[in-house]
Amino acid sequence: MPSPSPLTRRPRATAFSIEDLLDHVRQGSIRIPKFQRPLKWTARDINELLDSVYRGYPIGTLLFWQREAPASHIEIGPVRLDAPQTAQALWVVDGQQRITALTGVLLHPDFNGEGGNDNYRLYFDLEKEDFVRPTRREQLPAHWLPMNVVVDSELLLNWLDRYSGRAEHPEHTRTAIKLGKMLREYQIPAYIVEADAEETLRIIFERLNSTGKALSKADVFHSLHGGLSREQPSDLRSLSRSLEEMEFGTIEEEWLLKAVLSIEGLDITRDFRSQFKGDHDLKSALRQTERALRDTIVFLKRDAGIPRIELLPYKLPLVILARFFHLHPEPSARSRELLSRWLWRGAITTFHRGESIPTVRKSLAAIGRTEDESIQALLSELPKAPARELNLLDYNFRTAETKLQVNALLALHPRDLRSGEFLDVPSIVGTQGATALRPIITSPPRLRPDDVGAPLLKRLMQGLANRLFHPAMEKHSLLTALEQPVHPEVLSSHGIPSEAFTVLQQGNKLGLLALRQRFLEHHIKAFLDLKARWLESDRKSLQSLLITDEEA
Repeated sequence: MPSPSPLTRRPRATAFSIEDLLDHVRQGSIRIPKFQRPLKWTARDINELLDSVYRGYPIGTLLFWQREAPASHIEIGPVRLDAPQTAQALWVVDGQQRITALTGVLLHPDFNGEGGNDNYRLYFDLEKEDFVRPTRREQLPAHWLPMNVVVDSELLLNWLDRYSGRAEHPEHTRTAIKLGKMLREYQIPAYIVEADAEETLRIIFERLNSTGKALSKADVFHSLHGGLSREQPSDLRSLSRSLEEMEFGTIEEEWLLKAVLSIEGLDITRDFRSQFKGDHDLKSALRQTERALRDTIVFLKRDAGIPRIELLPYKLPLVILARFFHLHPEPSARSRELLSRWLWRGAITTFHRGESIPTVRKSLAAIGRTEDESIQALLSELPKAPARELNLLDYNFRTAETKLQVNALLALHPRDLRSGEFLDVPSIVGTQGATALRPIITSPPRLRPDDVGAPLLKRLMQGLANRLFHPAMEKHSLLTALEQPVHPEVLSSHGIPSEAFTVLQQGNKLGLLALRQRFLEHHIKAFLDLKARWLESDRKSLQSLLITDEEA
């Protein structure tokens, strides 16, 4: 049997503080392969890991394989992320369970620490200085600190400000701050391997991973290899299925074809049969389109804040953004911000409707040699801020105007009316679509014909003020649920001012809708202005303004 080949470059020995490790996770640069079989630590394993960190015990060494990674929707425990493509991803070879446990506990998305249980929902008892987890129906003691606020200093201080026992027990504040510091600064040793040969990594993994709850080398390397070299799309249908992994919804084949044409530098306004000749490699074009659209989807979800394709006001930006990310796959943070302004401004002004063929061609032609020049050209085409008033009275989920309004409503982070937990907006939109926005008042109350409020109530019932984003409830209507005591934060998450809730308790349904209408008008305008940033400078990135020695 031949001896294994030596590494051409020595593994880079380093150490990650937990704070740095979590930053890498948030940025999407740490990738954990999707395994064929479910592998999950028990709640006790997770407790013991956090306890070891708290007590300063070693928790082992991490091993990463540094290489490229495509844009992808990734899940690490309960944490969901949309990661852009990167040439310097850290693929986890050894340490998957430890990284998942730390991420799941310390970045748990439920910032209230309320609701259902899972293995990653962990607390720290400030009296006993020990890690604890509640039973399913246990009332949480005030001195139980949720672990998902501990490593973020601002979240921790906000929790301490609200802590009812702070004045009586000043030692609890000291313990909480000490815990946060210890966790943030705890160092985990790691090796980063840059080997090109997969066999070399197999040997390293086998020799490191020989005890404990180890994963088989076949599982790890099949996942690593599959994550990087999955089967390439062979047609538009398989391309659509591949992109559905991003949990953004299904992109219609008509728009996928336009994206292929734009990436090939062809005319999306003409029939593809007259343009796709034998000199074009279809599989290569599909592969490049998939990569560009993955980056586009990550941009739409992370930078623009549009969680699903059903909420995208116009589809044309998919094609233009695909061409941009094809030519400029890793734009700067400033470029991504300006692209987001371009997206929202074009939707608000209806420019992205794409009614004019010459205008569509001009937009695609604007994407040129540099990312800064491309973005400036795209922004320069847009109309100025519209002077028209918002119309919230004609609700129609199929229209771009209603989708803009719904995006603003969902930006309030709606919660379940019963449990108070944050709703999974992408999942609910994906399964229920427009029906997830349910009418609050389904039948008008009895009013006298001469009642001056009757026409207004009828109009308000047809608009957004009478819609609530919420899954169906088996035994209650939305109106029935709202007639019960509801926490003010839950009401606020649905754009229901406290005074609107008060008048509903008095039986005044018209007052509820009128007050909510007034609130939504102000909120939606402020939301759209914030997204478009009409009055802010659209200057290029600072990096693009620097003059190099060669240019001087």
